[in-house]
Amino acid sequence: MGKQNDLKIILKTLQKFEERISSLEGKKVNIPKEKTKSWYKTGITIEKVISLLGEKYFDKTKSIGEIAAELKTKDFHLSASDLTLPLRKIVRKGILKKTKTRTDGSVSNKWLYKKV
Repeated sequence: MGKQNDLKIILKTLQKFEERISSLEGKKVNIPKEKTKSWYKTGITIEKVISLLGEKYFDKTKSIGEIAAELKTKDFHLSASDLTLPLRKIVRKGILKKTKTRTDGSVSNKWLYKKV
């Protein structure tokens, strides 16, 4: 799986270089964009949670309640029970890890989620 990701990154980088060179040469070149298939559908709860990864939200451990509160600030009103299954799928994909140890080292009674 790592080789495929590396190949995708290289292809995207080459595509960006090609676009830059074309713009410098004054040519308009239509480079077909590769459709990326993701393991989740767009617009579902998983996508909303994964959007928080780009904001470095999961650098510190977060509870389901904290995640729900953060999503509410983005006008996604979800309850903790709405997040249970999507978080489970994200953990199984290896994007987040589930732990009971807080960032400060203390132990929580509830499950916490952190970026792998």
